[in-house]
Amino acid sequence: MRALWIEDHQLVGDSFELLLQLIMPDASLDKARDLDSARRLMETFPYELVLLDWWLGTHDGERSIKMLRDAGRDTPIIVVSGDDRDVVMDRALALGASGYVPKSADPGALLEAVRVALQGGVSRPPRQNSKPVDGAPGGIAQPVDVEILYPDLTPRQAEVFRALMRGSSDKQIARELDISDTTVKTHVRAILQIVGVHKRGEAAHEARVRGAGDL
Repeated sequence: MRALWIEDHQLVGDSFELLLQLIMPDASLDKARDLDSARRLMETFPYELVLLDWWLGTHDGERSIKMLRDAGRDTPIIVVSGDDRDVVMDRALALGASGYVPKSADPGALLEAVRVALQGGVSRPPRQNSKPVDGAPGGIAQPVDVEILYPDLTPRQAEVFRALMRGSSDKQIARELDISDTTVKTHVRAILQIVGVHKRGEAAHEARVRGAGDL
């Protein structure tokens, strides 16, 4: 696997390279210190994964993700950042990132995020400050099923949506529900239309914002 790590602090980049080599010894990692360098590399090499620091010089991750997407690249992007605020993680996924890993996380969290992203899924750490659902005892957030949040979903679409929110890829969902990949894609398109978004990550984000849990 060939990956691109975009980080403007050399010490952090070097440390991260050692970590990635430790957990993924077969990975080849290129490094870029800024977005212009990253775009030039992406135009030259067919990367399977991009790892991006949310705060990159004068750019925040929102602008960085948009610039990389505007370059016409569908390569999965995982944000790796020292900023572990829920609002930042939610924004990154809403913009189409495939995962978010705080720099304070253990190596296993990074490895899992990479695995999910390469399979077409989306992942993020558990929420630190979930908004309580009205009526929840003690103000503790209680997960709401997607069928309640989106009553237009069919039972099968709800099953697909739950699997999608767990970060499962189309192939994984197909195996789990014993249906074809084509059927999964059809259900995903219907889910996106019902939720009113264009991407899987956006659908999962919107559902979580409304209180859905990974059931």
